[in-house]
Amino acid sequence: MKKGLARILTVALLATFCIGASAYAITAGYHSFAELSAAEDPADYTVGAYDIGSDTTILALHGGGIERGTSELVEALNGCGKYNTYLFEGLKPADNGSLFLRAIDFDEPTAVSMVQNSDYTLSIIGAAGDDETTYIGGQNKLLAELIKLHLMTKGYQVQSFGFPDRIAGVMDSNIVNQNKLFNNYQIGGVQIAVSKGLRDKLVADPDTLNAYSGAINEALSRSWPAIVSQLQKITKSDGKGNGFFSRFDSSKPNFDKKVDQILNKGAKTPGELIANTEE
Repeated sequence: MKKGLARILTVALLATFCIGASAYAITAGYHSFAELSAAEDPADYTVGAYDIGSDTTILALHGGGIERGTSELVEALNGCGKYNTYLFEGLKPADNGSLFLRAIDFDEPTAVSMVQNSDYTLSIIGAAGDDETTYIGGQNKLLAELIKLHLMTKGYQVQSFGFPDRIAGVMDSNIVNQNKLFNNYQIGGVQIAVSKGLRDKLVADPDTLNAYSGAINEALSRSWPAIVSQLQKITKSDGKGNGFFSRFDSSKPNFDKKVDQILNKGAKTPGELIANTEE
């Protein structure tokens, strides 16, 4: 009986874990770029950095053969000519998964420098699954919701992560959340995880790639500036923290509360979210 019960509990735990991690391929990877570069042939990967002095940087941390389709999406956004872009790409003929470096461990110097000098950051990574789903997370909840709404209005299936887990992109150690302070508040960035099914379609169909990247570009270039102007007013009315210590400043929770109040109004379109921010 005891052995049977233990076996049942083991299966239940594995099932629970798989539910939480099913959106992402389970890959151990390296724990630092120094570790990766010491173990891998430099000819098997490349770093592409395109810094045009934009306030926004878009990253493909697992590009090339590591998570097929993420480079293509970032390159499509790079074609808009409005953003800094960064690509870490696997070039191996096979087994590029060995080049995987988790977002919370991603410390390649060029990427770190670009993020730290950016006001807004967006990371495109891969998710598992043959369906066509986009998972959006990150600490910048307003920008994440805005991108979600833009994609949904174009007919794409989008899910938001509402729990504090590594796959939600909300950890401070995730490189996408290490951008510049916003009026001395750390609002972080947005992590977009695209399912394998959708990534395969983006690679195979230029029209889908252009439509998908176009929705993200519209969110970043047209809608987001309108929201930023309102956030400037909110942060000024709350007072200012002081650099790193703004995390502990009493006005920061008040700012977060106001963001949550905006999101809780449940905007159905990008225009509604902008209007709710203005209110």
